[in-house]
Order: sequence, then structure tokens, then C-alpha cells
Amino acid sequence: MSKFYIITFGCQMNKSDSERIKAVFEHLKYSEAKSKEEADYVVINACSVKQAATDRVWSLMHEMKQYPDAKVLLTGCVLPEDKVPFEKGFDLVFDIKNLKELELFITKENKYTDDNYFSTLPSYSNSYQAFVPIMTGCNNYCSYCAVPYVRGRESSRDVKDVLAEIRELSKNGCKEIQLLGQNVNSYDPSDTENFSGRNPYVDNFARLLWEVNTIKGITRIHFTSSHPKDMSEDVLHALTLPRMVNYLHLALQSGDDEVLEAMNRKYSVREYFTIIKKLKRYKPNIAIGTDIIVGFPGESVAAFENTLKFYKKVKFDISFNAMYSPRSGTESAKLEDDVSYDEKKRRWHELQDVMEEIALNKNKKYIGKKVSVLIDKKEKDFCEGNSREMKRVRVNGCMGEVGDVVEVEVEEVMDWMLIGGEWKDKKVKLVK
Repeated sequence: MSKFYIITFGCQMNKSDSERIKAVFEHLKYSEAKSKEEADYVVINACSVKQAATDRVWSLMHEMKQYPDAKVLLTGCVLPEDKVPFEKGFDLVFDIKNLKELELFITKENKYTDDNYFSTLPSYSNSYQAFVPIMTGCNNYCSYCAVPYVRGRESSRDVKDVLAEIRELSKNGCKEIQLLGQNVNSYDPSDTENFSGRNPYVDNFARLLWEVNTIKGITRIHFTSSHPKDMSEDVLHALTLPRMVNYLHLALQSGDDEVLEAMNRKYSVREYFTIIKKLKRYKPNIAIGTDIIVGFPGESVAAFENTLKFYKKVKFDISFNAMYSPRSGTESAKLEDDVSYDEKKRRWHELQDVMEEIALNKNKKYIGKKVSVLIDKKEKDFCEGNSREMKRVRVNGCMGEVGDVVEVEVEEVMDWMLIGGEWKDKKVKLVK
């Protein structure tokens, strides 16, 4: 039997896309190889958002020359200017939205896929959690971001299709749903008539959250990536719905207004903080994550200090921090990259230190409290999973199984881990 192997770079959307690619191969009766060395087809699902990810694709392309019998394919977020040189090194470079091209390349026929790649349902990674994309593309054109150039304009899935997929997942035992989109809270479906007449919201994304909350069996709902400019009052209120996790990820990118303007982020620091204040009124103890770029062109020392001050003001639970790197074709690539690598690295470490100090102090507040954990990893002596605050939790002497939900009393904490009591000491309770 012929075998395939998929290598995925990038965000949750790329991971979900790889599940769709996997579904195509499995439908065609291919089996998944344990390594790229034993595969007949190797698919690299790429990411052009950061230069480092693109560099890894180049490295893999040259590495695969050691295996001349394998067909090596490239898809995902690939900038147009990267496609031409990549086409010389791959057997096929195809648009992720065009799974028909993948099927035709493999079989010379097209029976399983169609023009709507969302209609090819994923081969999910497990039975208890699932990524569910609800839209793709982006209309925002942040000056540093390649997404609009590789994903195109925003396009939303129909309400009926999203809900049908989630209902089927629920029937098969799924407990946690993560709704995906490059700008997920700008969700704008064409079939709004399929929202329930009892739905209390006006904002379409909030309306979708309400609908998913009504689906039996789904106990955890969250989403990524959301944009502050589309964070409506309805969406903030919808975060109080009973099955929403106690976490929001909302990208900041900079705590300085001049840098935000240069990034074309379409909000000010004050407007972002207003969203946080409103959110805290609805859910005072919600955990908040963010994204920050340091060393953007023109970011002065004072501008970076503004970011540090704002971070300390909000007290984020976690931040995914990146050093700026120009992406060809974006507006910021036209600017002088005037912050040295060493200075970017210094700022990154300073921000990282602040983040870790705040994270540890916030985690200390969980000692003696109980958290709900969905187990996704089990080893001989412990198991782990995420709490509803998206904090990593370890349970020692675990008697539960992957996919179980347990209630855990926290006994000690680290920067990025809450440690629960021993199962045998009845500090852990199986919920479901």
C-alpha cells in the first residue's frame, strides 16, 4: 500500500488544513507513514508568515533530494514570489483551497473533492477535540502580515455547514471545539436565516457562538484568531455563555500608538484597553493571551517601553512574542528595518522576562483551587491537559484516560504549569 507523510508548519488553521489533506489520501486508500523517509508522497504544508518557517521549507526541499522516489508536494501559506522558485524543487505546488489539484495529481481523476475545500471534511487528529474553520482569508492588510496575500480575501462558511460538522463531531464524542479563522470574529455567512429565531445576538460571530453552545455534548468552546477592531459588545457578552472556556486570545502586537498605526492595526492602545475593561466586567477572572511583535521598523526605545508598561497594566496570562522580520510583498517590507537583530533580541528577552514573572504570579492564585482539565497526554506516572483558562495542568499518579475531564486541586505552580494533587489522595475527581 502506498504511503503519505505530512509536515505542517504554522498556525491552527494550517493544522486543520493538514487534516483535510490527510482525508484526501485516506479516501484514496493511502496509509500514513511513520516518517518522511518511508513515504511515497511527502506533503509540506508551509507557512510564509515568518521568514524562519520559509527557511525550513527550503531546507526540507533540499533534504528530500535524498529520496528521489518520493513525490514531494508543497501547499499552505506560500507567498506568490516564493512559488516560482519552489516550483523548481517540488513535484507539485498547489493552493490549499484547491484540493482538487491534489487529488488529480495523485489519481488523474477527480471524484472526492470539489471547488469548496471546506466540503472535504478533515480526518480529525483525535475524537475528543477538533478544529473547525468557519472562515478563511483576511481583509485587514496589517502592514507586516503575509496572510491576505497567501489566503486571499475573507470568505465565511455557511452557518448550516459549520453547525452540521459540529453536531456530527458531538455524536462521535467530541468535547472541545476550537473555531478557526484568520479573522474569526469577522464571520459573515451568507445564510444568516439558519440562525435560530431564539438567538439573542445581532453580531454574526456571537450568534454562531450561541448556536454552538446549544449543541449537546460540546463542553468547551474557544476560538482563534480574533481582531480587536471586530470585538463587539455581543462577542464579549457571548464569552459568558456556559460552554465557553475562560480564556480569550486577542492580539495586541504593540503597546504604542505610533507603532500600531505603522502596522495598520486600526485601533489605539486606549481602544484595546477599553475592550479589556468591558471583558473584565463580564468575566472578571478570565485569562487573556496576546501576540506582540518587537523591533518593528521605527519602534524606538520609548515605544518599546510603552509596550512593556501596557503589558504590565493588562497583566496578560501569556503572550506569543516575535522579533520582527520583513516579509516580501507586504507594506512594512518597504520600510527600513532599522532595529538591529541584537536590539530585537534584547527587547524580546526583556518582554519575555516580564511575561514569565506575571504568569508565575497569576498562577500562584490557583494554589488550593480546583480547575477542570481535559486530559490530552498520558505518561506512566502522570497525565496532562489544559484547564478552561488554557493553562497547562499536570496530575501525578493519573488514573484517568486521554479524553477524560477531571477536576483537579492545584497544589503547586510553575511559570507554565499548574501541578495538581495525587489521584490517590482524592485531589482529583473524574467528571466525565
